[in-house]
Amino acid sequence: MQAAAGSAMIGAGVALRDYVQSPWGRALGYGGLVLSGATVIALGETAEGQRGIFGDDNAVVVDQIRQEIGDLGITPGPESDVDSVIERGPLVTWLLLGLFALTFIALTYLSIRMDFAFMNKLAGFFEKRGATRPFTCTGVIYAAVVYALFEVEMRNR
Repeated sequence: MQAAAGSAMIGAGVALRDYVQSPWGRALGYGGLVLSGATVIALGETAEGQRGIFGDDNAVVVDQIRQEIGDLGITPGPESDVDSVIERGPLVTWLLLGLFALTFIALTYLSIRMDFAFMNKLAGFFEKRGATRPFTCTGVIYAAVVYALFEVEMRNR
């Protein structure tokens, strides 16, 4: 259910350009879609049949997250990073953090620009073929791809 609802919301977000002309209206529409998507994901059932994002035992979830990302030091938590900050100095630490933030922002910006360029090309393709709502057709393609990727991921687990 979550995969179907999530992919439908992504398709609706792409199709929104056909129905709402105002940039502010589209921004409100995107915000509403994001909030409703987060609500569907949060209230849906997990693979274990539990409702909500987290199960009954939050300590198990925290332990799983620690195992997935690996403990950063000998003792997990902020205390494990103190030695590396003292070793490099706070200036180097803040410079590295700033460089990471700038790189993240730049890559996110480029990713969004490339996605919009691809979306516009695909909508142009449908428009040349006579589609009256080209972004709706593009949204259907996006929704199908997202759903298929989710299904492939679930089968590979």
